[in-house]
Amino acid sequence: MPRNTPTQRHTDLKNEFYDKFRARGGTPDSEWRLRKQIHRFKELRAADAEEIARLKADVEALAGALHQAAMENSHLRQQLADRHAVIRELPTQVPIDR
Repeated sequence: MPRNTPTQRHTDLKNEFYDKFRARGGTPDSEWRLRKQIHRFKELRAADAEEIARLKADVEALAGALHQAAMENSHLRQQLADRHAVIRELPTQVPIDR
């Protein structure tokens, strides 16, 4: 049974509840504190979702870079195994002694 069914059938109960609620002077402090906590938790959840999305994108980029490096390494090993291939060493900077 849906939770709002009793109030739809018994409007007198609903009216009595809201009359008592207004007589107490509004929303209690404990409810305000809980509402603030809920709001803060929703903000944290949204921030976590953004961070998770960013980290997933980073993982995809790193996996792509790793795959590319592995393919290049495999290609270089194959060239090294082939005695007829020419492998050139890249120039490096030599530190200048003063």
